[in-house]
Amino acid sequence: MPGCVIHGAGDLRVEDVPVPRPGPGEALVAVRYGGVCGSDLHYWRHGGVGDFRLREPMLLGHEVVGTVVAYGSPDARGPAAGTSVAVHPATPCGVCPECVDGRRNVCRDTRYLGSAARFPHVQGGFAARIVVPAGQLRALPAGLGARRAALAEPLSVALHAVRRAGDLAGRQVLVTGAGPIGCLVVAAAKAAGAAHVTVTDLLPAALEYARAAGADTLVRADDPNDPGWPVE
Repeated sequence: MPGCVIHGAGDLRVEDVPVPRPGPGEALVAVRYGGVCGSDLHYWRHGGVGDFRLREPMLLGHEVVGTVVAYGSPDARGPAAGTSVAVHPATPCGVCPECVDGRRNVCRDTRYLGSAARFPHVQGGFAARIVVPAGQLRALPAGLGARRAALAEPLSVALHAVRRAGDLAGRQVLVTGAGPIGCLVVAAAKAAGAAHVTVTDLLPAALEYARAAGADTLVRADDPNDPGWPVE
């Protein structure tokens, strides 16, 4: 099957990779869409993300959605075969203090799709078929198309930030940075009832995306004389 494999900085290939088989408690998913994260771009441009350097070929991608094909064991629990799902990209260890304390989202020993943090690397989701633990599948609600659902993972970051900020109804919000997460924070803040959202960034093009996401005021952060301009 085809897969998007990174071999090193600037060396990204679409090549044939083996079709995986699900084991006990695992699901086989046919991937339909995948979002390109900044970490994917770092692997492509620089051969690594921070200290996580490529040491072997690795399938990229962790923002993926698809359709359940089959399970590796009868006792695996998850959405029925044929269901459209989003894939949670993190597999917590289940035994570290954070996991035991119910904070699996900050597991100190998690495995993350498409990550070179470990060796052998954790292969990612940019392939025709992937295998993941059944518990990491989230059935898409009615009316949510698979292409839009590919934003589920980065959107979850924005929703978490907004929830940590508390009640935003009628409030003024500042978002610093109009990258993909920042723009999703804008949309989430407006959905949460924020009265006015101001966005700062260094790049005019990025601010235009913030405008499309619903920002009320745009500010060039590298211009101390820029008072900001309202979105018309």
